[in-house]
Amino acid sequence: MKKIILILLVFLGYTPLFCNDNTVCKKCHPLIYKEYYNSIHRKSSLANDKIYKAVFEKEHAKKQKCNSCHAPSAKNSQEEKEAPISCIYCHTIKNIAKDDAANKNILTGKKKDFFSAQKDKRNESKVKYETTTSFFGLIKRSKNSPYHQIEYNNENYYNGNVCMGCHSHVNNAHNFDIIMLDAYIDQKDKNTCISCHMPQVTGSKTTLSDSKTHAYHGIAGLHRFTATLGKYIDFQVQKNEKGFQVTLKNLTNHALFGQAYREGILNVTVVRGKEKLVQKPYIFTRIFGKDKEESMPFEATNILKDTLIYAKKNILYTTKLQKGDKVILTLGFRLISKKAAKELDLQNDKKLTKIKILKTETFSF
Repeated sequence: MKKIILILLVFLGYTPLFCNDNTVCKKCHPLIYKEYYNSIHRKSSLANDKIYKAVFEKEHAKKQKCNSCHAPSAKNSQEEKEAPISCIYCHTIKNIAKDDAANKNILTGKKKDFFSAQKDKRNESKVKYETTTSFFGLIKRSKNSPYHQIEYNNENYYNGNVCMGCHSHVNNAHNFDIIMLDAYIDQKDKNTCISCHMPQVTGSKTTLSDSKTHAYHGIAGLHRFTATLGKYIDFQVQKNEKGFQVTLKNLTNHALFGQAYREGILNVTVVRGKEKLVQKPYIFTRIFGKDKEESMPFEATNILKDTLIYAKKNILYTTKLQKGDKVILTLGFRLISKKAAKELDLQNDKKLTKIKILKTETFSF
């Protein structure tokens, strides 16, 4: 009997889950694997991330690689390219060890016991494969995975704390935080890292059963699935004696556009009949400095400029609004500013500096 099972496993192409080969997971989770393969998690390493590689080569060559977050699963160059952050790695994070310099992911070390989130199973632990039969054994039903156990009661996978090992802060050699997302976890928050960046989308999470929806593993953000993020930013326009004020309310639990070299852009146009009064673009950015001069992140000791969107941002414009005017707000971003692209010799890659739109809204007066 054991020989028959072994032959079947070989025939079906299954291999043990004792490696970082994500193609093992692909057998039962093809849709999730496809999303992951095109995500920033799969493209996080030096082999795939052009910006990270350019920064590393320019200022970080004598320091350690940032593999603990950019390629924690990779044991060789092939894995660094294909699975720098593996399925197994993320799904075995038990907890986060907090530290002033940088947080650290605490893994279980168990390759067949995974954590996941599913609201209707939130209090269940060690969910195992089960089969039932009916009609004298003629009909057989199964539930859960025959290849691994799942624990659904780890709160870190519901409140977003599972992301804080890598997406909170990292201090450079000068003890200065260069990530500075200012992310925080609050139980009162309606939005979390998971709900915003891994929203439920159509399609079954596994071929073993039809779940209708699954958590998006392409990682919705500034790299992919960008259009979904506009709903986490509220626009307001208020007329006043000097002109008008635009208010941007940030509904997420972190600063917007805080990553190094990132640049947000707010374009405002007042439409008055056939005339278009284009206002000066407002740039959201954070510029690192050292000795009062602009510097690369790993050499920084302070911030020279900070115009990011935290909880709320008010911007004043001197154009006086008239009855019948329309104010069009368009919020976009560049993955990297044009100035930074030139400094990192990335100016020829236009995709990196192309403005992508997060949200557009029109207000009538």
